[in-house]
Amino acid sequence: MKFVVQIKFGSIKKKVESFGSNRYLVYILSKKEEDGAMTEFISLMSKELGTPPSRIHYKYKEGESYVFEVD
Repeated sequence: MKFVVQIKFGSIKKKVESFGSNRYLVYILSKKEEDGAMTEFISLMSKELGTPPSRIHYKYKEGESYVFEVD
C-alpha cells in the first residue's frame, strides 16, 4: 500500500491528520535537519497505520509531499 504524506517539521506537538485516499498531513517535533526526524515520523505513522515501523519504506518525493510504502 502506498501513502502520500506532507510533513510539517518543527511543530509544537505531534499530530496526524488523514485526508482519505491514503493522504496524510503529519506534524512532528523534530526539525528536518535533525537525525531523529525520520525515526520520529516512522514511529508516529506506525501507530496511525497499525503496522510495524520496519514495514514502512520511503519511496520518493513528489513536490512538497513524500511517498511511502507499507509492504
